[in-house]
Amino acid sequence: MEHIIAKRGADKIAIIYTEQNKEAVEELKRNNESKGVPVVGKKVDAWDYYNVLCGILEIVSDHEDYEIEYSISCGTRVMTSAAFRAALFTDSPVYFVTTPADVEIGEIVTIEPISVVILTEPKRRILERLEELGGGAKSQRELGSRVDLGASSISKHLNSLDDAGYVKRKRDGRNYFVEITELGKIVLNLKEFRKEKVWGE
Repeated sequence: MEHIIAKRGADKIAIIYTEQNKEAVEELKRNNESKGVPVVGKKVDAWDYYNVLCGILEIVSDHEDYEIEYSISCGTRVMTSAAFRAALFTDSPVYFVTTPADVEIGEIVTIEPISVVILTEPKRRILERLEELGGGAKSQRELGSRVDLGASSISKHLNSLDDAGYVKRKRDGRNYFVEITELGKIVLNLKEFRKEKVWGE
């Protein structure tokens, strides 16, 4: 958690905790409040899913003016599951830190909100067109013209697709080369499979 706070920053920290890690929470509170970052906490039963979920959502409801982000790098499976459900309710990103065997702390992985991840019709057209072009387009402008989207619209959709991990963009002079990722291909094909399976189209 300290690693994510250091990298991402925070105006306020809210922690759900159990009796066993009460002292660690007090230390984190002292460390951050000495830097001017307030910390609030809510004690929960680590294995009671609804208790944890309600605890998280109570904190969220008390902080309506804040942009909510979740860290799930510690806690029980129940706490992680409840945090994911809360993130769906609040349409918020989730962060966790990888811990490869050869390093103490790995990279921060961001799981974007569901509103970013969902494939709308324009996003689906973009991914389909990228696949038709052999996986990539020479520029955003070229791609926009091929899917009938203006410059500002194509940029907005590509930002969202990039955040979700469905495309990658590489600077090439004044242009951005746009490439569909493996995840983008899988999600596109999964959507088509589910559409056929459910609606028979």
